[in-house]
Amino acid sequence: MSIVSEKSHRRSEKSPDQQLIDSNIQGLEEGAELIRLLQKDQYTQGFKPAFQSTIGAHFRHVLEHYRCFSTQIVGGTFCYDKRERDQLLECDSGYALRTIDELIESLSVLANPNVGVEFFIEDEQASRQIQTNLNRELLFLQSHTVHHYAIIGAMTRAFGNQPDEDFGVAIATRVHNESCGDQALAAIKESACAQ
Repeated sequence: MSIVSEKSHRRSEKSPDQQLIDSNIQGLEEGAELIRLLQKDQYTQGFKPAFQSTIGAHFRHVLEHYRCFSTQIVGGTFCYDKRERDQLLECDSGYALRTIDELIESLSVLANPNVGVEFFIEDEQASRQIQTNLNRELLFLQSHTVHHYAIIGAMTRAFGNQPDEDFGVAIATRVHNESCGDQALAAIKESACAQ
């Protein structure tokens, strides 16, 4: 059974709430694995003109969204615009790894995210708060993280490293690719590129 199949099977045994928490934890763990793959200077090295920011800047951005979630949950209103913009996260990969561990711990103790609690989201553009729930915010964090990981993965490959082939690939795409099988997936990629 492949890794995706094993994870899909284990996921089906858990509640949807726990699946969302676990997929966010898995994403953070994948980020930590990638950071450990990098040479120290690659975390802060630019790759212009293809990429305007660094791998560290993308990780800072992702991790600060998780920090907002973890710290703002108590108040019941999430505002991802109110990030710290902690430059140390951008420059120090060791600090980023410690932050990932802390965020995983905060997600690990999150339980029953749908138990009748009202949450709101606000940002600098909205003139009012918008109702939300923890599952929606966990889905947002997961999607946002994968988007940035796709860019980080491309930068990492440009530096000559080889992250996991699924790094920066959405869970739905991973599951789809798994269901296609290797030969079918190769045929799909070949026909899509031939057009």
